Amino acid sequence: MAADFLSPDRTIEHRGAVPPARSPLHERARQAGARFVIRDGWEVASSYGSVAAEIAACRASAGIADHSQIGKLELRARAGVLAGCVAGRAGAALEPGTARPDGATWWCPLTDERALVLVAHGRAGALREALERELVRRGGTVVDVTSGHAAIALVGPRAREVLARVTAIEVGPRALPEGGFRPGSVARVPAMLLREHGDRFLVLCGSAHAEYLWLALSDAGRPLGAIHLGVDALDRLEAVRPR
Repeated sequence: MAADFLSPDRTIEHRGAVPPARSPLHERARQAGARFVIRDGWEVASSYGSVAAEIAACRASAGIADHSQIGKLELRARAGVLAGCVAGRAGAALEPGTARPDGATWWCPLTDERALVLVAHGRAGALREALERELVRRGGTVVDVTSGHAAIALVGPRAREVLARVTAIEVGPRALPEGGFRPGSVARVPAMLLREHGDRFLVLCGSAHAEYLWLALSDAGRPLGAIHLGVDALDRLEAVRPR
């Protein structure tokens, strides 16, 4: 496909090794003291010094994490075709403003004929190929836009307050329930906001604006006690959350 270069898992081995993918926020994380590990082909920030301190901050205030390594697939198809595809996997067709979870995968509505799928990177390739088999023969397309979008997670009881300082999108629990998905402006940058569950949110933006948005969220969160956290703390918090 013409957009194969946006699919990190399609990187070709060179001189006996496959170069790891890096987030557009990699340098910012390095400057902030991040320690890095390789996971599913990505060099990700595992922690910023103390996983225990990061978890404590998330429970008392908020944590801000680079989550750009998640797979992002854009689907385009006729409304009926797309609705049937999503319903077959997420249990129901998409409705405006509401994303549907399927395990750790999120199906997010853009228009009647477009959807964004967020999936753990290790599963993105298999899901992309399955969706291509299903949609392409029916006139649809599947484009891996993982490298084109950054993703920033906010977690903790003050995460909503951090967001409220940088966006006019209503982020209260009634305006943005669990699964709520809102395209809009965050820190004056075109973005998409997903409330995954409880006090966990995900902000997506174009990679070109990733550093600016990271700094804006960090500045907004600092007076509230928010800190940066790595994937180790993020994974542990997810593992112990009530289901």
